[in-house]
Amino acid sequence: MSTLTASSSQAPDLVASLSKHNETFTTLLSLIPSRYYIAPTQEEADSKWMKNKKRKTGEEIKEHKRRAKHEKLDPENNKTTAEILFASNEDVIPTLTSTPTLSAEAEAGPSTQTLVLPPTIRPLPPAASISDLRAKLHSKLDGFRKDRGVDESRDALEQERRRKRGELRDNRRAKRKEEVRRSKESGSKPVPTQLIVPALPKPTSDPISFPTVALPSSKPSKPSKQFKHISNPAQALSHLEKHKEKLASLDPDKRKEVEERERWAKAEARASGEKVADETGTLKKAVKRLEKGKSKSGKEWSERKKTLEKSQATAIKKRNDNIASRVDAKRDKKFGVKGKNKDKGKKKGRPGFEGGKKGGGNPKAKGKSQSS
Repeated sequence: MSTLTASSSQAPDLVASLSKHNETFTTLLSLIPSRYYIAPTQEEADSKWMKNKKRKTGEEIKEHKRRAKHEKLDPENNKTTAEILFASNEDVIPTLTSTPTLSAEAEAGPSTQTLVLPPTIRPLPPAASISDLRAKLHSKLDGFRKDRGVDESRDALEQERRRKRGELRDNRRAKRKEEVRRSKESGSKPVPTQLIVPALPKPTSDPISFPTVALPSSKPSKPSKQFKHISNPAQALSHLEKHKEKLASLDPDKRKEVEERERWAKAEARASGEKVADETGTLKKAVKRLEKGKSKSGKEWSERKKTLEKSQATAIKKRNDNIASRVDAKRDKKFGVKGKNKDKGKKKGRPGFEGGKKGGGNPKAKGKSQSS
């Protein structure tokens, strides 16, 4: 009995709470535009995108614009989302029946209040993803191509390209193998390239012959070793004098034979472009000229050395004098001694800047102007 009394006392509170929540949700629902909440029917969608399917005249277009403006301003058409839902679902609107004798009936017996819940509202279908739309488009395009009898799908084109590339590769390999087989059968010698202009035949023998002259010299390479060019004239002169002393010590017949052989060897060396230093007078002149140049360069070097030492001594003396004068100036400043020749070390003014700091100008120039 106590349980029945508690449930009968909570029933009015539950009805009031549900009514309050219903009003709140209805207010929120009215804030949402109907085109974003209620899914359009197929006829409305077709009328939106196919209203100008047929060509219309100017009068029809004007009439259509006027009617659209009238419908837009008509208050009957400006309904909220909740009003549209209630108008379309009048038979299933949630009804909360309550009587003023609810408390008395609750006391008498169990509550006979009926709560009819609204039907579930079907939400908008989820938007298809881009991949699904793309797949659908490709499937439709493939169907159109098949209807036309043309098979131009990407996979078919790729397979055709691969097949052609494979055929070209196989043909190249077959040609290469055939060339290798032919070269092996014909021999290891490569096939000579065929020229457009035939090459001239090489002569079997040289028709021009030059007579050979046998010289008294023993070997052609001997003169280059025997008459080696010596760049130093003093060494060449000493070498020539030793050679002459050696020839003088030989027998007359042997000396004559050696001199004849050397003469021919010198002629060969000169003909090949080598220099042969076999003249004593020329070598002595070269030695004298070299010694004279050495003495001249030695004098120039000694003079340059003296000049350098003199400049260094002058620089050292000037530095010492400057240091001494700086020390004296510091000492005089410390003891308050004025310099004797203070104005002697003043620098002369540059042309155009001879005036004093206060704009007095050059006193000499002033004196000249006053005297004039």
